[in-house]
Amino acid sequence: MKTALNMAKIGLKQTKISYYIVGVVLLLSISGDIITTAILGPGSDNTIAMGDYLYLLPLLMAILIPSQHFTKLMNLGGQRMDFFKSCIMAYLSVIAIVTLVSTVLYPTLYPLLLNSGMDIIILMDVFGFWAHGPVLAFIQMFAFLTLSCCVLHTLTLIQGRWYGWVVDVLIIAIISIFTPFASLRVALIWFFNLIIFHNDSIVQILLCLILGAAVYSASLIPIKSKQI
Repeated sequence: MKTALNMAKIGLKQTKISYYIVGVVLLLSISGDIITTAILGPGSDNTIAMGDYLYLLPLLMAILIPSQHFTKLMNLGGQRMDFFKSCIMAYLSVIAIVTLVSTVLYPTLYPLLLNSGMDIIILMDVFGFWAHGPVLAFIQMFAFLTLSCCVLHTLTLIQGRWYGWVVDVLIIAIISIFTPFASLRVALIWFFNLIIFHNDSIVQILLCLILGAAVYSASLIPIKSKQI
């Protein structure tokens, strides 16, 4: 466990590009909002709440850590099982931090921005998480981001393998076939309602965590066979 924890710390430190990308996106967004407000006035344009841009950070790490740091960590003496454990440690720690920041900003900064006339889009409102209170909103967003990171992590690791191509084709087929037909589109809506918009927050949380655990466990297959 200690080795996995150390590998998680290395992974977090070595994914500087994800910090840079989120920082640039956040800076550009804030600059754009200031310029738009100065020229056109408050409420002239919708903008995403600045705390929501932080959600990009764990998602980027779920792509960069398995794609760029596996060989490096193995050459440093790490074991494959430790890499498997370290990735989820890194993702969960970052998800907890960014979700906590977003949860704190919701009742503190966002009311001030709304009162000033800014028209901001807050994902916790869009998803309906805040309707259940701050504690459940935090857990719901944490669970949803965990599922998202587990999916990205596993999809990244299986790229270039035959079963990776099969999964890619299946995803494209589902999007291409299910989206145009109303009867099939209902199935997609049903699935997203389960993992995001379900009225029972406990059901949504449990589904995200169970699906996330299942998808993340599947990533052990490419990790065990991945070349160093």
